[in-house]
Amino acid sequence: MVTLYCVIVGVGGSAFPVDIDASLSVGHLKKAIKAENSATITCDAKDLQLFLAKKDGGAGAWLTEKDVKEGVSDSDTSDLELLDVAGAPLNLVGLSVEDVRFQVTKEDVKAGKVPVHVLVVVPEQEQQLPVESVRD
Repeated sequence: MVTLYCVIVGVGGSAFPVDIDASLSVGHLKKAIKAENSATITCDAKDLQLFLAKKDGGAGAWLTEKDVKEGVSDSDTSDLELLDVAGAPLNLVGLSVEDVRFQVTKEDVKAGKVPVHVLVVVPEQEQQLPVESVRD
């Protein structure tokens, strides 16, 4: 079991943990994220875009809660690795227990330097207009 800290892009204060078996897939993670945020995420789980929240295309440091609070937008994901293979096991895409292990200190908490592992981009929802009945 691995605890992943996730943030929904564009939703302030949205950091939340998801506990999931690291041998499960990216698709399973999408379903778990949607389940944790059913009031915020109204699209199908398959339509979510997930990004490994590591700088430099997955080779750098984890983004932190401080980074995210300072603002992350859809355009800020261009340097991040898109997790776009639904069947890929989490432990093979940089989200294993070893990959996300971090010993949080009081100083980290005070500075907001606690890592975020996954950025979630929710597709824009088309507004549904009420259908009016047409009378002859």
